Amino acid sequence: MRRNTALASIALTALAVTGAAVAPAQAAPLPSATTATAATADAPTATAADTPGAQEALPAAAAAKTPSVKIAMDQLGRGKAIADAIRSVKTDNRGKFVQEAVNKAFDAAGGRHNVMLFNLSQGYQERLHGKRVYANVQWGNIYYGLWVSESGEFTNTGDGGWINWGFRGWFDRNGGHVTFHRSW
Repeated sequence: MRRNTALASIALTALAVTGAAVAPAQAAPLPSATTATAATADAPTATAADTPGAQEALPAAAAAKTPSVKIAMDQLGRGKAIADAIRSVKTDNRGKFVQEAVNKAFDAAGGRHNVMLFNLSQGYQERLHGKRVYANVQWGNIYYGLWVSESGEFTNTGDGGWINWGFRGWFDRNGGHVTFHRSW
């Protein structure tokens, strides 16, 4: 017990000296309608249609990360199911986490709504309509926003790739810009 206390004291001292304990995206319950950060646009090379079916088994030595999920808005009544589904994703691969989290959230939401998972440290513009669920998702030290909505637009103005964003539903995509449509 004494060793754990000493390690915790050292860690807290290091955080106090460096100021690295601040994680602004963690506290944000729901981001503003438009958030812009200057960065280069780099669209992901794959969409949800390219998602592999089954996750490969992790080697015994791999330290799979367990995501944490905080539901900030749930008008669909499926927030707990979505959170539980995302928490069930166990992987140490960030891109695979995003792919699986999007697919599990889509299924848990009932398969009728569009789903967007986006790294909140990247620049974006969000103009989604009929938002039914919003959650803050933490995987390791990365904070994602999860939106479940009927329609609207989402623009990635930051870095792309599966490690920073993934989406599923009914959409048209032009590079970093996605237009979502209703399923009905």
